[in-house]
Amino acid sequence: MNAQARLQKAIDITVRKLSLRPSADIDRHFHSGDPFLSAFFAAMSSVFPDGERFFIDSVRHYQPQLNDPELVQQVRRFIGQEAHHGQEHEAFNQWLTDKGYPVGETLRRLAEGLTAARQRLSARQQLAMTLALEHFTAIMANQFLTMPELSEKMHPEIRELFIWHAVEETEHKAVAFDVYQTVDGGYWNRVMIMLQVTLLFWLAITRITWRNLKSEGNASLGRMVRGYGWLLVKPGPLRKLLPEYLDYFRPGFHPWDQDNRELIRPLQDSMAKYEV
Repeated sequence: MNAQARLQKAIDITVRKLSLRPSADIDRHFHSGDPFLSAFFAAMSSVFPDGERFFIDSVRHYQPQLNDPELVQQVRRFIGQEAHHGQEHEAFNQWLTDKGYPVGETLRRLAEGLTAARQRLSARQQLAMTLALEHFTAIMANQFLTMPELSEKMHPEIRELFIWHAVEETEHKAVAFDVYQTVDGGYWNRVMIMLQVTLLFWLAITRITWRNLKSEGNASLGRMVRGYGWLLVKPGPLRKLLPEYLDYFRPGFHPWDQDNRELIRPLQDSMAKYEV
């Protein structure tokens, strides 16, 4: 057993059910009172439920080929966590809809894109797509939990949702990767899919953010430039992801090379009440 596999076996993957429903009186601009940041995080949430289902399907396809009992158990817990993520973000997306965000239009376009991916990509490519997006969610989760600017001015009820999601994305960040290695997915398939996913994912998030702003009459080039300046320059959370993102292209990369277990341990303890 390699070092990464031993480390992964030491990570507790716990299925939790949050059942949080944001209050109706929370302002539409739930992050810092800022239209752009609220629209950006709303864009992220809107793609999560269908994205999580895609992840589950791509990993579940390979379940019959898994012989390691520990990995089989981790896959079950991965599926359990992702299923609850989808449910919780569906509830939050309904809150966003009630606040006037055009979530329905986003879901329609996302469904079309994922249907095309299922039709055009092989099972191995779909799993590599899951790896790429799981890497994004893992490194963004780490940033969310370590950079106060990303969370401290978010409404507490909604912040709890994103913290819970970030903890669980960290817990299971290597599961799909370990499945991919088990079925010999291949290096070049992994990195070529990541390049495509990077372009398409961030293009989609930018478009959805614009659409969210437009729905309330706040869309402007200046607002987008200032917003992405915040994300990319100062304080620059997305810019600070670059070293961890680029590490994915290293031939010997494994998600737990970026070992942040100690970061989430206090949060795991505080979330024991949500365990199912």
